[in-house]
Amino acid sequence: MRFNRSGLIALVLGAVLASGVWAQEAAGDVGLVSALQGDVSYQGREGQERKAQAYMRLRHGDKVTLASGSSIRISYMTASRQESWTGPGSFVATSTGGELLKGAKPDVVQLPAAVPQRLARVSELMNTSRVGGLVVRSAKAQTSASKEEVAYAMAAYESMRATAAASDVTPELYLYAVLEEHGMVDDLKKVARDMLARQPNNPDIQQLAEAALNAR
Repeated sequence: MRFNRSGLIALVLGAVLASGVWAQEAAGDVGLVSALQGDVSYQGREGQERKAQAYMRLRHGDKVTLASGSSIRISYMTASRQESWTGPGSFVATSTGGELLKGAKPDVVQLPAAVPQRLARVSELMNTSRVGGLVVRSAKAQTSASKEEVAYAMAAYESMRATAAASDVTPELYLYAVLEEHGMVDDLKKVARDMLARQPNNPDIQQLAEAALNAR
């Protein structure tokens, strides 16, 4: 196959741009730590090992190490799956899920297709609520499109709730993110109370719920 000079330049530029987009996606956030217990650490491709925290984001290529008796649950924002890992063991977080390095394979639950995108907002909402900056306000009116989105979210929530453990608030966090974006304060307050009932001693959940309960 032959190319003229301009065609060859365009081909090369296209390949460079494509590789740049791939690199950016590969290095981005891929998962949300939705539950954590015990001694769990993570390490990026470059950097020192750090203690993992609940509701933090994991990036593509992060290595996660679990001590004996510890556990971590990751809800992926780039794949419709949720993984529960128990230690001892280790794995690498990727855009398609965790790659086992050592130990037992995770328990995997498939998530509804729209859930990952919304879970991506949870970490942001958590960080904002920790410094007291999250303010939720009622929406003036809903469009037909927003009503359809909320209806889908409610159905997805019910599906997730039916299979989640009683103390797992991932379904509530997903629904919280949707309702907060649409300013549905009354429904949001119900979700906040449910989260508190499921994890009454979790300070992150307490702060997030408080923002909803104080909404106007």
